[in-house]
Amino acid sequence: MLDIKLKLRPGHTSERAWMEPSPLRTLFWHVTYACDYHCGICFTDSGKPHQEELTTQEALDSVRKAHEAGIRDVLISGGEPFLREDLTDILSYMGSLGISARIASNGSLLTANILQKLRRETLTKSFQISLDTVDPDVYSEFHGVPPGTFQTVLANLDRIQQAGFHTTVSVRLVPQTFDGIPRLLDMAAKRGWATVTIHLPVHTKRVRGSYRQDEDVFSYLAPVFEHFCALPEHWLMETYIPWAEYHPVIRKLAKKVRIVNRGCRAGRDRLTLSPTGWLSPCVCLDVEEAYVGNIRRDNLEEVFLNSPACDMLRLPEKYKICADCPHVQKCGGGCRAAAFAISKRLNAQDKSCPVWKRRSAKTL
Repeated sequence: MLDIKLKLRPGHTSERAWMEPSPLRTLFWHVTYACDYHCGICFTDSGKPHQEELTTQEALDSVRKAHEAGIRDVLISGGEPFLREDLTDILSYMGSLGISARIASNGSLLTANILQKLRRETLTKSFQISLDTVDPDVYSEFHGVPPGTFQTVLANLDRIQQAGFHTTVSVRLVPQTFDGIPRLLDMAAKRGWATVTIHLPVHTKRVRGSYRQDEDVFSYLAPVFEHFCALPEHWLMETYIPWAEYHPVIRKLAKKVRIVNRGCRAGRDRLTLSPTGWLSPCVCLDVEEAYVGNIRRDNLEEVFLNSPACDMLRLPEKYKICADCPHVQKCGGGCRAAAFAISKRLNAQDKSCPVWKRRSAKTL
């Protein structure tokens, strides 16, 4: 996932070289395709549950397998994860094995009782709530939900904070949400939310009304970054984009705020698990071409170590990805999900990369 995290308050970060060899550390788990929202932009094309989603027992078995593979951190998402009635049982079992959870949700179904149960019985550390806008009318239209839902989610964000969880809100970057990002930052600063995460469009699933995959949205974001730097509290910016440090906007911004480029860990220290058990390297590659196994039958560690798709992410030049670029061993050959979105090939050129764009322009 192509993310930019604007962190208003001090917390955790890491500056380790993200292309260095690593064991399997993290699992990103979409626990269901079911969702009570109807967003035009959805990384998993969610809506209705799939008939082959993991049963409760299969989900618990998956947790055990993750533990046996050495995973100690799981990112939970959906669909809307709290539409799984057994989610708290799954999270409790994870906690009993010492596995922590971070949860991405639309926030509409959270209650004080659920949050208190998660605090007591699980190792849940944080929530990321997909707010996208602070305009109630835009919120209803963007998410396809009734009026008043925005206020419900705001109240639930208060409950998340009161329960002591690290609180992040996110926005999917599309023309409909772009103008409101400064106001979202202002609200985050006022209400004490720790981070505002900006998701850049990845065209592998539902992307109605989005920017083009190869569009230079980073340049559009320059005023947003300036607004962030002008806030009384602004700790740092983290980018989860392989080529981010080579973009001129980021290079200029580095003079004003601390920037940590955490690149892409897909296939390098993590795997993604779909609701139906399929494993892929990347959270944005829930597509048959990227599947490396199925948790119902395959060993997580073996899949991570031996699958060609994960090997491609760790050693891009071996697969002739950006082989003539001097930065390939540092940036990993760009984003494989973006490359797939453009060409339908995992080993294709990531044409959203600013370095590739500059080099291509010189050859014309």
